[in-house]
Amino acid sequence: MSQHNEINIGRMKQNVLIICFSGISNVAAIVPLLDALDRRYPDCRFTVLSRTFLRPLFDSFAHVEFVGADIRRDHSGLRGAYKLFNLCRRTPFDVVIDLQDAWRTRVIRRLFRLHGTKTVVVDKQRREMRKLVKQGALKYRPLKTIFERYAAAFAQAGFTVDYQFEHLPSAEAERRQRVTDVYGTKTGHWIGIAPFSIARGKTLPFRKMKNVIRHFDTQPDTQIFLFGAGEMENELLSDWQTIFTNVHAVHTSLRLDEELALMEQLDVMVTMDSGNMHLAALTATPVVSIWGATHPYAGFAGWHQTVASQVGVDFSCRPCTAHEDRRCKYGDYRCLESIPSAKIIERIEQVLEK
Repeated sequence: MSQHNEINIGRMKQNVLIICFSGISNVAAIVPLLDALDRRYPDCRFTVLSRTFLRPLFDSFAHVEFVGADIRRDHSGLRGAYKLFNLCRRTPFDVVIDLQDAWRTRVIRRLFRLHGTKTVVVDKQRREMRKLVKQGALKYRPLKTIFERYAAAFAQAGFTVDYQFEHLPSAEAERRQRVTDVYGTKTGHWIGIAPFSIARGKTLPFRKMKNVIRHFDTQPDTQIFLFGAGEMENELLSDWQTIFTNVHAVHTSLRLDEELALMEQLDVMVTMDSGNMHLAALTATPVVSIWGATHPYAGFAGWHQTVASQVGVDFSCRPCTAHEDRRCKYGDYRCLESIPSAKIIERIEQVLEK
């Protein structure tokens, strides 16, 4: 698109609906590009339709509205999708951008199209993903990142983005005070660890993660914060908090906006290929990410993360999946079992030294 056309679009007032109900990772990946749209097109109005609890990711934008959806209850099923369409159609949108391309977003997208609204859908590179999984990262090539795929969708709608986003604005004083009230004023090193993922093939064996925690729990003036969700995870994090001296389970203590306020104070965040990897990256906190069945070549690494921040072992069978859970064909999850705890510790220490 020429600069002349881009400027004209920027001066036209357009209402744009962006839809994504996917996992935290995919929704968080919208933020850096939305930052560019917010800056470059001040006469346009962007509305994000996503899951309600993710609202804090979008609160800082000047020209962005957020519509929350409860896809488990009030907006579940086909009737819930139709309800969301009726809710959103009250605004005369000029274009609808589907960044998920799942059944729920397809329903809403097609309803808008039937009513004459221009629609755009993200290219999820499904064919390329299948080739990557079939041939393996050692023989295939890196795919476009999720940010590049989103950028292409915005370009179809007539908007160009840049990659100047650095981090979310610093948390408000109230959020920072909440962190201080719960955990005290920061001294020394604060290390975040998010040991879970929704998939077995993306979760480091707990004994290995406990080795990492044990090492840093003995370091002077060091506090460790464990992030997680779900009943089983909460119980395990509570157990680890009891076992170790300087370990804090974050699962029930803070809301998402307060978790982000905590993340921005961390010296490093250790994560699986998970939503917390993306959340920490948005706060510009250095991330050490651990990869097993999945692989960064699929394009789902966090914002501005480098190969040096990623820990994994090269096997010809990796990746065996792009993002969903899949049983290891060998039955032993060797991609994770082969990662030494010492390697993770070393990578964390390298970050702390900087």
